[in-house]
Amino acid sequence: MYPDSVKATFSPLRGFEHVRTSNVAELEDQVRRHYRDVTFGMAASADKLDALACRCEIRDVTLTYGRHGAKIEIGIPELDVYSLLFGWKGHAHASRSRSEIAITPHSAFVASAGEPVRLRYESNFEQLILSVRPSALVSKLEAMLDDSPTHRLTFSPAADFRRPAVENLRRQFVFLLHEIDSSESAFHPVALAEFEQTLLVSFLLANDNNYSVKLNRRAPAAAPWQVRRIESYIEANWDQPMTIESLALVAGVSARAVFHAFRKSRGYSPMDFAKRVRLGKARDMLLRPQQSTSVTSVALTCGFNNLGHFAIYYQKAFGEPPSTTLRGARA
Repeated sequence: MYPDSVKATFSPLRGFEHVRTSNVAELEDQVRRHYRDVTFGMAASADKLDALACRCEIRDVTLTYGRHGAKIEIGIPELDVYSLLFGWKGHAHASRSRSEIAITPHSAFVASAGEPVRLRYESNFEQLILSVRPSALVSKLEAMLDDSPTHRLTFSPAADFRRPAVENLRRQFVFLLHEIDSSESAFHPVALAEFEQTLLVSFLLANDNNYSVKLNRRAPAAAPWQVRRIESYIEANWDQPMTIESLALVAGVSARAVFHAFRKSRGYSPMDFAKRVRLGKARDMLLRPQQSTSVTSVALTCGFNNLGHFAIYYQKAFGEPPSTTLRGARA
């Protein structure tokens, strides 16, 4: 989505500029709004600080792009979020407790809430950060385990993009950046809430943590009636965000059990079923159009923020583009 030729001249989240300064004290004051007691140290070199930070807050997830244009060291005594930090360009190092992590094209740094972090950036380093609110991540963990965590959630500090699950998380993050940067209008709330949930679940599953063993265990089976109950819930609430917490509550089992039962008995996930239901609602709207009905309005109403993807899904489901359905209905 962002080829190297684009990276050479482009900064992500350009519409969400948060800090732009050449003054270390000003940078420190701005960053302290989000990280208490942060400290900055400039290397003794001729490099001049040229800091830019762009920050997009959703609900439980924050996306950040940053650069400094100089060698700089940053210390955060105690993080209040979980974060995945990886490079857009260049290299850096991060340390947490006794662990020293190189941030390269193949590796990233994972920071856990409640722990100190020290970052050392080269002058050419540009970073992307996915930050997650701890309460949201723990809520997903509880839904997936159907049990309350007994210990503070902590992650291993290194993430290897050569692992498919970690690379998939990065691709999801960059895809969301691309959608935000290229979108001409605000995200539809349903689409944004569900994409944010996808990031949270991927964060838990991709990065090694002290609950990974439990998360990777085979899920207990959900009964067929529980699958049907969830289908009825989705059909009745198709225009609302589908969360794994709500699905687990409806079924009375863990979210992992719900997803396993759907895969076994239906061959797809609950979210795939929700997409099918929403596509059916979209077709109904296109077949019975109002004067103001358009493909764009129908797609957004049904929770599809990316119109290109909506057209692909629609054609695959019904054998024709949504525009053809709408033209035929009006003819």
